[in-house]
Amino acid sequence: MISNRLRTIASFVPNNTNVADIGSDHGYLLMQLFDSGHSGFLLGVENKKGPFETLKFNVNKNKYKNKINISYSNGLNDVTNDYSTIVIAGMGADNIIEIINQNINKLVFIDHIIVDSHTKTYEIRHFFVNLGYKIDKEVIILEDNVFYEIIRFSKGNEIYSELDFKYGPLLRKNKTQIFIDYYKQQIEKINNILLNIDSDLKRKNELINSLSEINGMLKDS
Repeated sequence: MISNRLRTIASFVPNNTNVADIGSDHGYLLMQLFDSGHSGFLLGVENKKGPFETLKFNVNKNKYKNKINISYSNGLNDVTNDYSTIVIAGMGADNIIEIINQNINKLVFIDHIIVDSHTKTYEIRHFFVNLGYKIDKEVIILEDNVFYEIIRFSKGNEIYSELDFKYGPLLRKNKTQIFIDYYKQQIEKINNILLNIDSDLKRKNELINSLSEINGMLKDS
C-alpha cells in the first residue's frame, strides 16, 4: 500500500501536467498518479541499478506497460522540455540543490517543482525562491514517527520574511496540529540541550533566541 507521504506528494502534482520523478526508486509515486487518473506523461528517473531494475519490473506490469516512461540516468540529464513538473523527494537538501545546479538551464521549461527534502528546508526555500519560484503549497505530515515537509514551488515572484523561510509561509499561517506538535518537540529538544550547556555562552544564547522565536511564532495569530 502506498505511504501517506507519497500520496500527499502525488496530490501536489498539478492536474494533467507531464511529470518527471527524479530518484523514482520503485516507481510507487508514478503508479499512484496513474491509478488516480493523471493523464499527463509520467517519467521515472533512477540512477541506482537495483532500484532501477525494480522500477522497470513494476512499470512493465500489464496495468502500467507503455504508460510510464523510465530513464536510467542522473538527475535532470534525460528530462526533456516535454516535462513541466518535476518531483524530487526522499533525499537531503544538498543532493536536491546539486541535481538542479547540474542542469539549471532546464528550469526554463519547468513550471512546478515538488520537493520533499529530509534536511535544511530553510536552505531549500531560499534556493528555489532565488531561482524565480514561489511557494504555493506546503504541508507537514507525520509518518512512522518522522516529520516531513512537502513543498511545491511554482514559477512566480513573492517576497518572504526570514520567518517564512524558516518555518514556511503557508505552514505558519495554517498552523495544523502536526505543525504545532513538531515545534513543541523542537522546544523540548532545545530545553534539554540548555540543561547540559554550561560554558558555551554563545551557543546558549543562540538556543535561547531560537526558543523565543519558536514560541513567538506559535503564538502569532
